[in-house]
Amino acid sequence: MKKPEIFFHPISGSSILSITWYEGPLGDAVEANNGTGVGFFAHNGDLLSVQFDDVEENDHQTLEFDRYKVEATVKNGKVSFKLDEKKRPVKAGKKKAA
Repeated sequence: MKKPEIFFHPISGSSILSITWYEGPLGDAVEANNGTGVGFFAHNGDLLSVQFDDVEENDHQTLEFDRYKVEATVKNGKVSFKLDEKKRPVKAGKKKAA
């Protein structure tokens, strides 16, 4: 993944926080499993962007998806994040007889 673009511009203390790794169109939003924001994914399941719903100037939030977990921390308006990708299950293949 490339270095992301982060957008956070709080008005009256809170705002949407977006972290975007892809510059093109994002398509449809997928609600996070924990319901506090959305993610945008490529056809192969790679994460393109996330949006946290309501983030304050001093906050910590997590978005969890099937393959990804994104944690955002805001301290005095400065944003940091951690991205974890869950390992994909390995499919068992069939061996050819010798």
